[in-house]
Parts: sequence; structure tokens; C-alpha cells
Amino acid sequence: MKKKVKIIIGIFILAAVSFLYGHIAKTHNIYDSETDPDSYQNTGILTTLGARQEFTCKEEYLDGVRIKCSVHGEEVQGADTVITYELKDLETGEIAAVGEVDGGDIENNKFQDFRFDRVENSEGKRYEISLYSNQTFGEDHSDGIGFYYENETREDAPVIVAENEVKEIKSGTLVMKTITDRFDLETCVVFFIFALYVILFMRFLYKLFK
Repeated sequence: MKKKVKIIIGIFILAAVSFLYGHIAKTHNIYDSETDPDSYQNTGILTTLGARQEFTCKEEYLDGVRIKCSVHGEEVQGADTVITYELKDLETGEIAAVGEVDGGDIENNKFQDFRFDRVENSEGKRYEISLYSNQTFGEDHSDGIGFYYENETREDAPVIVAENEVKEIKSGTLVMKTITDRFDLETCVVFFIFALYVILFMRFLYKLFK
């Protein structure tokens, strides 16, 4: 009887841990994740002209976006570079959210979160995220923040980016994901099954070599 109680308690604890683990930043790719990363293009340094990306939200609320960034030059780190951004509801034309990230917090060739206050009732709606840099460094504009994008335009989501206030990119898709903080059942179940497998396997080994 005591053994059964211990098993039940153990399963309950594992289920509780799995439930907590299942609360994640759920992401949806705007770009094609199967595209070879070596084929990604770079926008070059983001300026006050900024970059804009349209997308359709797949979740009932939205907490931010995640974009693969590039850091150009060494003066960006610790400098006064700031990336400001705003989310526009394309149905109403209203600004739904705003935010900013210090350039020194952005890592080269890594995904950076651009978070904002939660936007409710977003499922199926079209949005546009606009990102701007307050400045660039160096006379030749050699220091600053840029983004990665793929040449192909997806889901009618054109990216418009100005590089060094000279070059414009008017087609493609930013290597970007939407972020929604929520409970994900799939993550919870996978963790529960994996943890249960490890526990049972360890018990099997213990009995085998006992």
C-alpha cells in the first residue's frame, strides 16, 4: 500500500513539474525555418529609416517578436545605440505596442527578443513591426545593428529596410518569430514522458546491478 502511495505522489510531483516546465515563450516562424541559414542576407546597419515587417499573428495574444541580428563593428557594445520599435495594427492603423532595446545587449548572429506589453485578441490579425536605430557610428557608418532576412517574400510579408540611408531592400522576409508566453501542452507532455522514461530506466539499471 505504501509503495502505491509513493508511486502516486511521485507521478503527481512529476506532473506538477511538467506543468510548470510547459509554460514557455511559444514562437511561430514568420520565415521558412527550412531555408539554409547560409543563404540568409544581411540588411546592413539599421538607421533612422528603419525596417518594417508585416505578419499575421497565430496566437490569441502577442508578447513580442524575436529577430536574428548582426552587430557591425566594435563600438556598438557599451555605446549609446538604442533600437526602438513599434507594432501597428494594420486593420485599424493604430499603434498597438512600443518598446526599445539597448544595442549593447544585442549579440552578433543571435536571436534577440523585442518584447512589448501584451497585445490581446491578436489571432488572425495583420500587424507590422517597425524597428529603428537612433544612430550609427563612424564616418563610414561601419558600426551598428542589422538584421538577417531571406530573399523570398512569404505570406505577403514584405520587409522594407534602409541600409546606411542609401540602399533599400524592398522584398524578402526577416528571420523573425512571434513570441507568446503561454502554457504549451506538447512541451508539457514531451517533458513528462521523457522524465518518466529516465526514471524508469534508472530504476531498471539499479535493479539490474543490485
